[in-house]
Amino acid sequence: MKLVSRLTSVIGALALLFSVKAVAESDVRISIDQGISTAQPIVVVPFQANGGVPADVAQIVSDDLRNSGKFTPVPRSQLPSQPSSAAEIVPDQWTSLGADNVVVGQVSASGGGYNIAYQLIDVLGTSGMAGNVIAQGSFVVPAAQIRLGAHTVSDQVFEKLTQIRGAFRTKIAYVVQRGVSSYELRVSDYDGFNAFTVTTSKEPLMSPEWSPDGSKLAYVTFENKKSQVVVQDLRSKSRKVVGSLKGHNGAPSFSPDGSRVAFASNQDGLLNIYVTGANGGSPRQLTSNAGNNTEPSWSPDGGTILFTSDRAGSPQVYQMSASGGGASLIGGNGSGKISADGKNLIMVAGDKIVRRDLASGSTEVLSSTFLDESPSISPNGTMVIYSSTKGVSKVLQLVSADGRFKANLPGAGGQYKFPAWSPYLTKQ
Repeated sequence: MKLVSRLTSVIGALALLFSVKAVAESDVRISIDQGISTAQPIVVVPFQANGGVPADVAQIVSDDLRNSGKFTPVPRSQLPSQPSSAAEIVPDQWTSLGADNVVVGQVSASGGGYNIAYQLIDVLGTSGMAGNVIAQGSFVVPAAQIRLGAHTVSDQVFEKLTQIRGAFRTKIAYVVQRGVSSYELRVSDYDGFNAFTVTTSKEPLMSPEWSPDGSKLAYVTFENKKSQVVVQDLRSKSRKVVGSLKGHNGAPSFSPDGSRVAFASNQDGLLNIYVTGANGGSPRQLTSNAGNNTEPSWSPDGGTILFTSDRAGSPQVYQMSASGGGASLIGGNGSGKISADGKNLIMVAGDKIVRRDLASGSTEVLSSTFLDESPSISPNGTMVIYSSTKGVSKVLQLVSADGRFKANLPGAGGQYKFPAWSPYLTKQ
């Protein structure tokens, strides 16, 4: 009962935060380009539905696990049966499919919502005995949040099997350009569903970035024929201009504690890095007299700012103290961002997305697409979303942090740019 109560309250809080109108349809949909042949097979049995259920919860869970790049769900056509509880599982039937684990469950109407119950079963016996239930949960979700309930199952199954926190209940922000004078800042679930519009403009919108608590977005707007950095509350829709220096203002980035925003401005002719309060204030200049400096991003501990600079002749990634000074070269071509665990640096090099191991210094090319830019890392560090060019269009792409799993998110009717992955939006 405590588990039911705790999970229900978490889902309710997340639904309240994003209580703006959203739809189950999507701007973009994940399409696999390259799977992983060595990914762990897993079975997600269709959940038993008691009464009319508006979504296939098991399929959502299966897609989530597949999208992580760490699992290969066994096709439903190969399942020997469709059990709905651990008591119905005969382990040998499932290990013969190559699976180590099986997910079963039930979905039933409950008041104005749905009760989702699941069990994760070890059919190989690595837990000590084949058929053991190694994770389970039951919780109620509002009718409009059934996909969120499915993502909750996915998060718990993923964490149990990988010891990495799941990030399936996160969201992405991105800009859609339709024609020459129609721009939309959109937010959707990480998989493209439940999309809604944050703001629209006839002038360009650029570079959305999430606040650490997921309640706000900083972005660049060219309203009034001037580029400004604004911070918008997603629930109240209130906006505040925090960067409006003379000239261009762009590339905002929240500090890890959410109290400050770093951005770039060329008020003195060259681009330099400034920091201001998240609620506004007098910006403080951090760089000067060293070429153009832009694309700031903070280290997880807030002590360092990464940025792109052409001070040596061509754009490269540098790092400096968050108070300014002590700049040192990292390399690459730009857009450097450190994963939340502080282990990896994701950046652009040679028009590709690359990962640098900060401990060993080794670098690996992750992407294989064209003119890649604007990488953003999932909060658990396992996936990267970025924008690339496909023909005459800008599209969103996904790649695993080890580069082995690749997918695209084709959009309908527009140019899709500047993706930004949200932080965790639930406590657990």
